[in-house]
Amino acid sequence: MKIRVLLGSRGEEGRKAANDLVDLLRKGWSTVISPDGPHGPQAVLKKGVLYIALRSGVPILPVRFIAPRTFTLPSWDKKPLPFPLSRVTVVFGEPITVNESNFEEAAKLLADSMTNH
Repeated sequence: MKIRVLLGSRGEEGRKAANDLVDLLRKGWSTVISPDGPHGPQAVLKKGVLYIALRSGVPILPVRFIAPRTFTLPSWDKKPLPFPLSRVTVVFGEPITVNESNFEEAAKLLADSMTNH
């Protein structure tokens, strides 16, 4: 299995990382993206993930992880991490296809999936 890490959250580095990611997605690679961005605010959609989906033609698959017992990291997003040996439930949402005609609707669907637990 090959793994690549693309760094760049904003500005020119962000655009380059997004372009590189579009190329990899078109070649069949998979990715994980935090749609609220690396600097938040938490659960507020940044539209970069939508542009990547639009340009690559790859739908967005919302994924939620639920763990009953967690501890919280002291970070801007208060990221919860499960305690060791905890049971984690993975919930997959419906795929969201992004195109020019449904861009804002796709943004709303994705934003809703981030806040509706």
